[in-house]
Amino acid sequence: MPDSQRVPVNGNIIGIGYMLIAVAAGLITSFIIKSLSPVATILVILSLRFVFSVPTLAAAAYVKRGPKLLDINRWDRLIMRVIVGQIGIVFWFLSITHTSLGQATALFQSSAIFVTILSPLILREKVGVYRGSAVMLGLIGIIMITNPFHDDLNIGAFYGLCSAIAGAFLVVILRLLGKTEEPVTVALWHNMVGALIYPAVMLAIGEAFIFGAIIDDQLALMCFFGLCATFVQIGFTSAYQHGEAAALAPVRYLSVPMAALAGVLIWGEALSFIEITGMVIVVGSCVFISYREYKLSRRSPAKPAEMTA
Repeated sequence: MPDSQRVPVNGNIIGIGYMLIAVAAGLITSFIIKSLSPVATILVILSLRFVFSVPTLAAAAYVKRGPKLLDINRWDRLIMRVIVGQIGIVFWFLSITHTSLGQATALFQSSAIFVTILSPLILREKVGVYRGSAVMLGLIGIIMITNPFHDDLNIGAFYGLCSAIAGAFLVVILRLLGKTEEPVTVALWHNMVGALIYPAVMLAIGEAFIFGAIIDDQLALMCFFGLCATFVQIGFTSAYQHGEAAALAPVRYLSVPMAALAGVLIWGEALSFIEITGMVIVVGSCVFISYREYKLSRRSPAKPAEMTA
């Protein structure tokens, strides 16, 4: 490949900086969810997350697109993105509240494995022997993380696995949307729908008092909660706009050991040897898959940046 087509070193540095912001914001978001879980229902936590993320995300969309911040070309794909995105985020939140932070994060990040499985079926992309082998190894790692042969059924691990599968479908849909839509607009619509649906259901079943009590006690923290949710989305998108996937993947998957360490230090969560081994295998498989996708993308036109969650 000619040197003129390579991303400059400073581009990778900028991309890594954005990815670090996204990873840090994602971890803080997870910490807040974990901290709220003893005093709030999942519905209340979802309501807080979406309500407080919309203002900053709308501001970012306006800066990017001006009055056209809500313009969409393919409403059918947007509707699918919203549905799958909502399912994924519900399972992710449930996983964080029902299992260890490291386990939930590792399973959520394993979506790259399921994306590789789905790509040939939906996007007609070819998966060679190297990525295929990484997928098989990654699936073994997922089995080790969920530890299904343990005496006690870990419902949180099941939720985490569901979040990864939903996340894989989401990435596939975002690849299609990226051909016609601005990522920040897609993310804004997704978050606005969540900011309407969850509070409406919360009011209907009589949980508004919990929502109000948390805002009264922790308004600043909830504003920070919403800000972090926005930083996750903008950080990931900006990272892939500036840097190369091969340089960004190892930084992205730093969230797994960092979440596991935080879970041990803050919440005293214990991880078995088989779960830790599974995390290492999954992260290694995902990094390899990301590297292979990067190598293949250099042979074809670059894909648009994706904005998840």
